[in-house]
Amino acid sequence: MKFKTMYCLLSAMFFLLFSCDNNNEDDNEDTLTTAQGTIRLSGNETQVLGTSLTVGNLEVGNVALSGTNKSVILMSENIAVVDNELVYENDQNGFVIVAADFSTGGSPNIDKSISMTIVKDGEEYRHACTSPYQNFFIACGDGYEVDFEAKTITLEETTVINTDTNVILTLDGTITWD
Repeated sequence: MKFKTMYCLLSAMFFLLFSCDNNNEDDNEDTLTTAQGTIRLSGNETQVLGTSLTVGNLEVGNVALSGTNKSVILMSENIAVVDNELVYENDQNGFVIVAADFSTGGSPNIDKSISMTIVKDGEEYRHACTSPYQNFFIACGDGYEVDFEAKTITLEETTVINTDTNVILTLDGTITWD
């Protein structure tokens, strides 16, 4: 049940914090895609979370799940999207990361954001960032980029903050998709 809670939290966070794009061109497309890449983690929480996340599945522009078509949802290999719902094999371990880029429109105040939940041994760890900094969460940093044309997400010293404990986690890596 942890991932149902995670789905609700991720959806609520995006719907409440960011204005949704009203462009309906791709709103109903399901675009589950093969992803490649590993995200390296650094910071105090790595003692619990580990030092890396391997992306197994990816969903591009799913408005039903993220609230915008300017997002990429990164998931561990045990989580997939079926009929616009997160489906998981193991609710005790895994992750969902929503990486959004509003720099071409969709939000008047936010250029980029990350909302993520990592579940480790049944415990949820929620993190987020926004750029530019909006007096909540933390700035993502200049090394975070979502390139929809190149089908790449770049994380270079990208910072996210634990929304419960305010502990900072740093993300590094490149994710690509077909």
